[in-house]
Amino acid sequence: VYRIYEDPDSMSGYSQLGPDLTSNAYVYNINLSERANARFIVEACDAEQCIDSATVTLDTVASGITPIVVSGDSAPGMGSAVFSSTIGVFFDFDVNDSGSIAILGVTNQLDSSGSARDGVFKYEAGTGLTAVQPDDANLPSSDASYNGFYEVWMANNGDIIFGGLLNLDGTLTDDVDGFNNEVLLRNIDGTTELLAREGAPGRGGTVFPTLDAGASVYFTENITSNRVFTNASISGAGDFTFQLGSNTDAFRSNDDSAFSDPSIWTIQKDGTKLQALSANQTKLPGNLDLAVFSTFKQYSQNTSGQLAYGLAISGVSNSVNSGVYTRDTNGTLTEVAREAGGSASDYIDRLQSARVKITDNGEVFYFTERNVAGTGTSGFYTNATGTNNTRIARIGLPFLLEDATTQEITGFIGGGNSFSAQNDTAAFLINAGVADSEDALIVWQNGIANRRFQEGDEVRGLLNSSTLNLGLVSVPGSGPRIQLNASGWIGFQALADLGDEALFVSSPNGYTRLIVRQGQPFLVDGTDYGTVMEVLDFQIDQAANMIVGLRFLDGTNGIFSFTLCGSDEPC
Repeated sequence: VYRIYEDPDSMSGYSQLGPDLTSNAYVYNINLSERANARFIVEACDAEQCIDSATVTLDTVASGITPIVVSGDSAPGMGSAVFSSTIGVFFDFDVNDSGSIAILGVTNQLDSSGSARDGVFKYEAGTGLTAVQPDDANLPSSDASYNGFYEVWMANNGDIIFGGLLNLDGTLTDDVDGFNNEVLLRNIDGTTELLAREGAPGRGGTVFPTLDAGASVYFTENITSNRVFTNASISGAGDFTFQLGSNTDAFRSNDDSAFSDPSIWTIQKDGTKLQALSANQTKLPGNLDLAVFSTFKQYSQNTSGQLAYGLAISGVSNSVNSGVYTRDTNGTLTEVAREAGGSASDYIDRLQSARVKITDNGEVFYFTERNVAGTGTSGFYTNATGTNNTRIARIGLPFLLEDATTQEITGFIGGGNSFSAQNDTAAFLINAGVADSEDALIVWQNGIANRRFQEGDEVRGLLNSSTLNLGLVSVPGSGPRIQLNASGWIGFQALADLGDEALFVSSPNGYTRLIVRQGQPFLVDGTDYGTVMEVLDFQIDQAANMIVGLRFLDGTNGIFSFTLCGSDEPC
């Protein structure tokens, strides 16, 4: 027989892999960023003795991983400053289709207000990391300086939009006494411009128009930590759409009277500001009145600037009082679906709180709860087949797959966070059947569904004895995550081994492999970054690079790019 022994890091000692072997071949899938220093011994045995081979080490193989920025790296454009441990947190970076990355970074230096100095940075292949906007620089058209930044968005055209705070000195002389301290900024080709600023117009605040031609409004926050420009999205051309924060007050600029209409605003590429939606002014198709919509972000924007919403309707019966609607770039509103009794045929309701995704070709996918007892309370729908509300899947109903088998759906893993969509395709995670091993990743395209991955399937990069559990994963700030790119790569989070949270990718060819897992020693091309504590965030660009934010046990953070393509998994 033969025996194979592994020392996983050249320090822990050898242990046998698998059983005694009587054949000359043994397949062992390993994750190269985790086993970069592994060494092996093959032992040949007969009834009399065993003889060891020489030590076998892994051939040098390019990891396909590129460090973008890691705690302790120099912050370009900011002197001797180095990045602190907050890189890679949710909303701290954004990736556009071409793979350019906008990053918020905090450094070890203090700004003039005594708080940590930070900045906005950009990473592009070939150019590397460059500074876009450091704080402590003058605000456009003002002598006030930045006190820090929060949230960043990267448009396909290269525009970077980010939120900022101004220095607070407790006086009225610089218009930043706590009432006018939040700004929205855009950087184009290295030049930062002011898009909007909270506060009264007479003290530097920005005025926004409303659908009522006789009114314009300005915004102020009434809690220091509140964000005015929140629940935001960006189009490919840099159009920026947002809802107001829950503790933001709006006032008419002509008489300072309160303005309380729930609204969504858009700032277009050319700086034009418009009210995209108003609960008391917007007329829906059929001359219906819009009532209210939730304070969480239940709308979506595609690269062309089309918007999709889940909305409540005023003045109609309870059986038809919500719907999903799209708004075209010319302002035209179109009904996608309305509750049972309206255009919906599946007796769906609660569409005002539906999780909605509008894809780049204008198709809409939406996940919604149903106001019924027992099973069947959640469903996933689309208009991608040309009808208003094609049911993709629903709890409690048999789900037909392309191979003519059925999958029993008992739940959607992560609820409204359970799906991602691109054009006419959606990927979603489901609880299935009664056994723990039946949960699955499903890909649906124009009415045809396939089971891309099911618990128990092989996963490259996990030890042969390891298992994968698709069940709920706690992800800071976002809940369970899944992302589909236009070429069919799907990133998703699940549990591996003994409950370790891990990030996986499924290729268009149907291979599933481990990207990184909790508790993993993370080595990249000879550099040891320590042990992974958690995955903070991830995005996939259209060239099949996965950008991942990681936190390590020693308190450092990093952003890394993983190349997903390979000889048997082409882009």
